Amino acid sequence: MPDALGTALTNTDPNSSVTVRSDRLGKPWRFSTDGYQFMAVLESGVVNGTYLGKPVVNGFIVKVYDDGYGIPTVGLGHKVIPQDNLRIGDVIPVERAQSFFEVNLQPIEKAINNDVRVPLYQYEYDALVSILYNSGPYPRDGDAWYPKSRCKYLADYLNRGEYDRMRDVIRSFVAHRVPWRRRLEAQLFVTGVYDARH
Repeated sequence: MPDALGTALTNTDPNSSVTVRSDRLGKPWRFSTDGYQFMAVLESGVVNGTYLGKPVVNGFIVKVYDDGYGIPTVGLGHKVIPQDNLRIGDVIPVERAQSFFEVNLQPIEKAINNDVRVPLYQYEYDALVSILYNSGPYPRDGDAWYPKSRCKYLADYLNRGEYDRMRDVIRSFVAHRVPWRRRLEAQLFVTGVYDARH
């Protein structure tokens, strides 16, 4: 059973009061600038410059590339869809990459804010955003916990107060292609150190 944030004995005395405080933050949570910088380095290798021959501006790879699995990708891990009218090799403005990111971030933040029912430190929230931005928050056939969503799976540990188990849970979470990334996200969740160098 998780430790209570506080306890109180209720009675009819109007002068009896117990103040309970947590340094963790309540809802609604929003992705921080530090979280963005962390995820930009995970996704794009650098915040500004060139990574693996691809131009990076403000954390966005601005040239459409093959993600290694045959999927055209641009910006901060945006999977190009037909409506984007983009082909591998096309270069987009940073503003368009930012727009893709904002659209892709919305369902992640919504899922976490809906499913997690306990306070989080900002860095814990940022780590969850990074994980679910990469893996997707939705249910996936083949996941051991299917039909539960990926977000709900992670949230269940937190909602039970199992913060101390999260390092191992994150490190093994949908990590077959990106174990290095999950290790860094687990480190962020546990320590609050925004170090995405890989």
